[in-house]
Amino acid sequence: MKKMKRIISLLLVFILMLSLVACGGEKKDPIKIGFEGWSSGADAYMGQVAIAVLQDYIDNVNANGGWLGRQVELVPYDISKDFSESINATNRLINQDKVTAIIGPDGSPFAIPLGDIVENAQIPLLPYGSNAAVTLNDDGSVKPYVFRACPVDSDSATVLASYVYKEMGVRRVATLIETTNAYCVGMGEAFVKAFTSLGGEIVATESYPVEEIEFRAQLTKLAESKPEYIFMPAAAYKEVGNAAKQLKELGFSDNIKILGTDGWYIPELMGIAGPELEGAHLIIGADMSDPEFADIITDYNKKHGDLDMELHIYALYALNALQFIEHAILEAGSTEGPAIRDALENIKDLEVSTGGKWTLDPKTHNPKGSEFSIVKVTDSQFKTITKYTD
Repeated sequence: MKKMKRIISLLLVFILMLSLVACGGEKKDPIKIGFEGWSSGADAYMGQVAIAVLQDYIDNVNANGGWLGRQVELVPYDISKDFSESINATNRLINQDKVTAIIGPDGSPFAIPLGDIVENAQIPLLPYGSNAAVTLNDDGSVKPYVFRACPVDSDSATVLASYVYKEMGVRRVATLIETTNAYCVGMGEAFVKAFTSLGGEIVATESYPVEEIEFRAQLTKLAESKPEYIFMPAAAYKEVGNAAKQLKELGFSDNIKILGTDGWYIPELMGIAGPELEGAHLIIGADMSDPEFADIITDYNKKHGDLDMELHIYALYALNALQFIEHAILEAGSTEGPAIRDALENIKDLEVSTGGKWTLDPKTHNPKGSEFSIVKVTDSQFKTITKYTD
């Protein structure tokens, strides 16, 4: 009888152990977050720095239990080759890697074609390209699964035009635009519209192809119209460095300065053409020299000094996207695409890495609450003059 009781007790213990394994012992799959960025070639700093910052944030999340009791995994793809790479990467992230959401791409031309892909898959995409077409269709309707993680062109370019006209007293501006890049074109159009509506004059316009290194012909033509500034919303800082050097070589830089946007707010630019850019002004979404970024810069430099790449604003835009995703997943209590999408549309006053509290507009999927800084190049350094809103 005692032997039978012992056998029954062992069986009960065995059954209990099996039930514990079935209920909670199984290892849960990680929540996968995709990333698409330029991680090789001349602009490798864009993607590599962003990956480093995102991974640091995810490591901290995982050390504190993950999201919804699951670990988080970053799945990065390099899309440096050409515009089609973002389409290929998005399809692989969705169909092969089974991601929950995607951060990037880090440029409007790469992001614009992806709306239908992520809508069909019901996977949220959070790029940090600023052209309006990133989140809106041609008919003005919103792309339901695309949410912007940076300011939109029309906001920053309009604020810059207002500052240049009202505060600097500038009346004559020429433009130099890369016409193959939607970011550059969108910034140019928004600035021209805002500046001329205030009473300013666009005295000349020139263009250049992607990765151009020779600007002397365009600069000479622009100078003939006697502009006070040349607005150059470039997506790559090396192009601006070359243009500034050649403007000085041609003898125009004393009377003509350059205006720009955060596309070339990269510390490395000062090492290329700091003296030649003296007096240039640009608008940015966040001032990296602000004390509020001291801790994250120190932490980044400590962990990633071997990259030999400085922390930049685009990496923080990627981090904004991750913070949006985190908030939406936790708020929804789900990793299902439609639930995350709904939670993203309802984000209000969320503190983000670039500063301020952002709200996502459900009609445009653009963030509201962005703070802009006006920066001037002085003594080969980016120095913030003021924060400005129109």
